[in-house]
Amino acid sequence: MRSNATRGTLLALILVFLMAAGASPALAVGTPAGTVISNQATVDYTDTNGNPLQTLSNIVTTVVSQVATVTVDPDRASPASPGDTIYYAHDVTNGGNGDDTIDLTAVSSNGWATALYADNDSSGSFTAGDTLLTDSDGDLAVDAGLMAMNDVFPIIVAVTVSAGAVSGTVDTMIVTGTSSFNVAVSDIATDTTTISAPDMSVVKSVAPPGPQPPGMVLTYTITVTNNGTGAAVAVILTDPTPANTTYVAGSITLGGVGKTDVDLDDEADFNLTTGGAITVSIGALAPGASAVVTFQVTID
Repeated sequence: MRSNATRGTLLALILVFLMAAGASPALAVGTPAGTVISNQATVDYTDTNGNPLQTLSNIVTTVVSQVATVTVDPDRASPASPGDTIYYAHDVTNGGNGDDTIDLTAVSSNGWATALYADNDSSGSFTAGDTLLTDSDGDLAVDAGLMAMNDVFPIIVAVTVSAGAVSGTVDTMIVTGTSSFNVAVSDIATDTTTISAPDMSVVKSVAPPGPQPPGMVLTYTITVTNNGTGAAVAVILTDPTPANTTYVAGSITLGGVGKTDVDLDDEADFNLTTGGAITVSIGALAPGASAVVTFQVTID
């Protein structure tokens, strides 16, 4: 038969084990907020006459508190041209263990206009059925609405590139989701927009250079170059003939090829599109491409 001291030691060990086992579930990650965790210890023993006895402890309860977790994914990037509106798709996730309303903002590093939409068809692209997000809880911030734990809310973020954006400009738009339950908890996605735009230069020279007498024929060479990262289209060169000179008929060339200038049967004309000037329709110039135009006048 066990002594009273031995029984006391066993009882203490059983209580320590049961209390430890009852404490750990309260720390379980992802347990819904408000869940009640209960624990009661049981001690079985016998008296000196061998009678089985049992004693129950008081019931200990723990209520799981709410914690907030927000994710906004993924980061995205796109090229764009001046004046374009670019759309980026993201998923907003309530990773907390309770209902939460996620406030959303989108801020362009260049101050370009932004807008936040609900991706109602979950297509990952902007469609006619997508709607602007609103402030559903009256805190003056647009949001994803009330989201249950582990809910995922797809959104579309739009940024409108300034019409004056120059080639090579990089815009960083920060999309932020912030928990309404705990405003200290937030996450961001980064959308990077790089501007591809034409950047034209025009260089003009004359031959022969220097002082020249009346009757000398001057040849003008104009080089038009696209130094940007985007294509230029509908490029048109206009150059008035200087005062005290007379245009040499049929002298226009484009890329070394002679052009007629008395009617509109090719890319060039004189005194038709613009009075007293040559006009050459160069067309499209890819990034890094150049076009060379020449024409002649005689000094009066």
